[in-house]
Amino acid sequence: MLFRSCVALVITSFLGITLVACSSHPSQSVISRDVYLQQFVGQSSTYILSHLQLSQIDYQQVGTVEQTKRALRYQVIRPVRIPIPMAQHPTTGIGAVPLNMGIPSHESYDVALSCYIIFHLEHNIATSVSYSGRHC
Repeated sequence: MLFRSCVALVITSFLGITLVACSSHPSQSVISRDVYLQQFVGQSSTYILSHLQLSQIDYQQVGTVEQTKRALRYQVIRPVRIPIPMAQHPTTGIGAVPLNMGIPSHESYDVALSCYIIFHLEHNIATSVSYSGRHC
């Protein structure tokens, strides 16, 4: 999943054009996930089954692991709380409208993003890890 940062630039002319530039880069959670899972490449499937702690990267396992001669396949979810912006009275400056960034449950949506984490095996040893699904 990529984190997007955007910068808006308003060109004040008689047209009043607004330009927005965005850049995409991996979020810290994606980097941490990749680093954590890469440590299992080169390990046996038995080791992975007994030592992988998905909670360390904020994932929860759904069901049992699908194990074949060629892969270990974990179906996982990642709970995410999406805040609902609430406009407040502008008290922080002229024309400013602060958004409520506190995330009580009544002001947010709780969703569970689902995907698969797959350890590819050769001779019962993980040779790589990949992700399947759009929400990993």
